[in-house]
Amino acid sequence: MSYYTISPEKVEKYAEQDLLKDTAAVFDTLNQQKAFKYESRSQMAEKINEKFKVYPQHQKIVNNFIQTSWTVREDTVTDVMGMLNMQAYLDDNSIDSLKWYIVDDATNQMVFSQQAYDFVKQMEGTEFLDSTQLHRYAKNLLASSFKLCSGKVNNLDKYIDATLESFFTKKRKNLVDSIRNVQSEKCKKEKDYGACMEKKCNMRQIYSNVGKILISDIHREKRFIKRYSGRICSDDLWKKSFDRLDTLYSLYLRDVVDSSLVKIDNSEDAPINLNIKTCGCSHKEELNGGVVGFYPYWYSGDTTKWVDFEGITRLAYYGLQIDESGTLHTASGAPALAYLDKEENYEFVNEVHRHNVKLDWVIFKEDWKGVKLKEFFNKLSFEIDALLNTKVNSYFQRFVNAFTFYTDEFENRGDGVTLYFKNFPKDEESKLSFNEFFKGLKDSLISKNEYVHVNLMMDRSDLAIDKRQLFADSLIQDSHSGIYSYNNFLVLLNAQDADRKISRKQIRDEVKNYLFVVLDEPASRNKQILLNDLNLQLDSLDRRNMLHSLVPVVWFDNVGWRQFSKDALYYNDTYYNLGVGPYATALDAEENCATSGNLGDCMLKHFENEEGDGLRQGAVASFFCTHRWAFRFLNIITFLIAIGVLVAYFTSFRVSDFFNSNLALLLGIVVAPSAVMMTIISRLDPSVAAYRGTFGLLPILLLLLTVIAIILLQVYRKNDLPKRRGMYKGK
Repeated sequence: MSYYTISPEKVEKYAEQDLLKDTAAVFDTLNQQKAFKYESRSQMAEKINEKFKVYPQHQKIVNNFIQTSWTVREDTVTDVMGMLNMQAYLDDNSIDSLKWYIVDDATNQMVFSQQAYDFVKQMEGTEFLDSTQLHRYAKNLLASSFKLCSGKVNNLDKYIDATLESFFTKKRKNLVDSIRNVQSEKCKKEKDYGACMEKKCNMRQIYSNVGKILISDIHREKRFIKRYSGRICSDDLWKKSFDRLDTLYSLYLRDVVDSSLVKIDNSEDAPINLNIKTCGCSHKEELNGGVVGFYPYWYSGDTTKWVDFEGITRLAYYGLQIDESGTLHTASGAPALAYLDKEENYEFVNEVHRHNVKLDWVIFKEDWKGVKLKEFFNKLSFEIDALLNTKVNSYFQRFVNAFTFYTDEFENRGDGVTLYFKNFPKDEESKLSFNEFFKGLKDSLISKNEYVHVNLMMDRSDLAIDKRQLFADSLIQDSHSGIYSYNNFLVLLNAQDADRKISRKQIRDEVKNYLFVVLDEPASRNKQILLNDLNLQLDSLDRRNMLHSLVPVVWFDNVGWRQFSKDALYYNDTYYNLGVGPYATALDAEENCATSGNLGDCMLKHFENEEGDGLRQGAVASFFCTHRWAFRFLNIITFLIAIGVLVAYFTSFRVSDFFNSNLALLLGIVVAPSAVMMTIISRLDPSVAAYRGTFGLLPILLLLLTVIAIILLQVYRKNDLPKRRGMYKGK
């Protein structure tokens, strides 16, 4: 497997094309030449060009200027022999003139764009699933920079002018070279090539003519941008503006992005360490639906990041691929089942489960050439079954689960699988084959684990009704066909009681099939397009059932925190679930939803329900939650001891006589430990967190009932004992 990112080294290599990057040093060198006299212009040109060896891009224009410019000063002086000599030097006017020529020549010659450089610089540090996602991000970033359809009025005239002027540098250079080459071919037919080029190829005139050509193009693009910048747009206007922007991107910016990106192949698998930093359990009951964090394989072995489990309900590990036979492999290509059979490689699954978070495996495939689908799906079903239905929890946890009355879903090597199939064949036969496989896989897995999830993952553009309208892309493909369809996903759901109204909590607990839709960030408009597109394709109960399973996935760039905070509120109000990736936090990140912050904090703050307070779990609560199996065991032991003591109290005179004289000890053994342990369990064990209002009273009720029973028993015995003694005396 591989992923894509912007290479800082390639970005800086592109910056080397900036012919003006050393302008300050060049000007300083020229200033040092003020009033320094040379014996001739030729000597001046030779000496100054020696100083310009480190700036070869300027040597030609400097030489031409010194040899031909009238601003170069020349004085006639008499030497000691009485001979007249001409001395050349530069004064303030000539130096300023030369500086202008240097800047003008460099501007017309270079293809470097400062705005393009700044643009790709912004993309550094973000990893993308593939190059298509990277380019979509770049186009949306460009739309955001121009504030297209943002609904906010901003004075962007200077920025737009500078950006467009910068974008057209390459086109200017190409036009100049083209005109010069045409004239060169003509002059080759003349006797004196040099004289012909000097006469008919006036570069100053060429630059002027090219500038006139480009100015109309720049004004045209500027009119387009200003028409849509900072205004409120309908979907149709957004589609039109983005279609036009795609052309602008493809012509003037895509080459820079392509030259800066790098494909990184994974050659070695590293054990995953998710919890380098102390963290509490998932705030599942306080989150307003399912929150899925996508953890990519390239974070494996990264000791500078940790996973904040408190802000999610599920963690999706993106790092398994499928070969043409249907066998699962790790990102490096190693057989997945054999690799994950080793404890050091699957222990992270237990770490996820300890924090009351479920783990899904994202399985990826994009090349379907030569794949025989029937054999492929049969093998894949077997592989997925073996992947998920292997117990990896500790023997102690299994013993506690069997010994106590608590149900525990966290035993297997995974709690769900997400199929991320790109470029899957769209013919009817292939679709039917996939549907049969999906339903069979779902039934097979549920028969062994009723809580298992079987999900699909797709790009938003693949589900669009009209790709050329909803997302302008340079590559035209068929859309909303084959498995890439909301209607087809509803067929896969085959939901029972589809017309039943259910709460958000029921949706989170009962929905077992998610459709993850990867959005095109960072333009926040896409969150609305997803919903609008869904409304166009589905209505009534189908739309509602689809929303229950729909999970928008935001691939966050770790830059637009303010916009992400606003978008999270929108997702909270509009959707039942939310996915975010890549989900990991730097160790030095601040505990907030802001720049250099933590995505988990954003979820706790902006995707909570009415019971959420956005607060972190304390160290004590975190310890009890992650070690809940030990406390479950102790809880049962205290109850067994209490029952044993009570049985002995009522069946043994010796025991009853002992405790009758030590009633406080009896209460301490029977009531106090059970009350304390039940309080801890009911408050801190997520298995009973949903019922804490009821279970929270149970220790108190047990205490009261036990105290009342023992007091009544003592009263009864005290009243009954004199009667029995009187009977014995009467006899």
